[in-house]
Amino acid sequence: MKLLISFKNSSEFDDNIIKGIDILDLKDPEKGSIGSWVSDDIKNVVKRFKKKIKISATIGDITSSKILLNKLTSFDDFGLDYIKFAYFSKEISGLEKLINDIGKIKFKTKLVFVIFVDEPKILGFVDKNLDFLKKKKLNFILLDTFKKNNRDLTSYCESKYLDSFIKKCSIKKIKVGLAGRLRFEHIEELKILKPYLVGFRSAVCLDNKRNIICKSKLKNLLSNFR
Repeated sequence: MKLLISFKNSSEFDDNIIKGIDILDLKDPEKGSIGSWVSDDIKNVVKRFKKKIKISATIGDITSSKILLNKLTSFDDFGLDYIKFAYFSKEISGLEKLINDIGKIKFKTKLVFVIFVDEPKILGFVDKNLDFLKKKKLNFILLDTFKKNNRDLTSYCESKYLDSFIKKCSIKKIKVGLAGRLRFEHIEELKILKPYLVGFRSAVCLDNKRNIICKSKLKNLLSNFR
């Protein structure tokens, strides 16, 4: 189970802080649920840390499929290991078209489809159409929460459902990550579920509010993964 930590800017981490982290995630929570960094800042991080750690980045809360595809193509040239994107509509026909269009492009970077579990219509479609996603080369899924309130992933999805979803995806050779206001007390349960990765932000911030990374909290979290 890999550990992903999200950082909102490069001042929040250095060589020492990233030790023990598997994936350095570049995401700005002040710009949305998967708010994006400025492109030049992403490139600078890749240049500095590429040989030291896997790096992922979010493309932002984009509602236009055309802009989303252009953004994915642009980010594909940054040298990232993972690009995270989401679908910000409840129109299933639009989602099907987007996935079809993504499947027509040969990406160098691994794409991670972020699915918000508090949008059950989209989650339900994905759950029933894993073969479709696999055919279109979407091999990574991250279950997350769109609303960044006091509710977390486990308040929307019971362990039984998460276990079933992860196992179904595993059969299709689709890797699943879990995120969404996860806390320290979730760790043992997460280890039992055996997702590909788990992602944290608020749990390692002061007052659990996603604003400022707390180094002591991050160090404590890392101790649970050694």
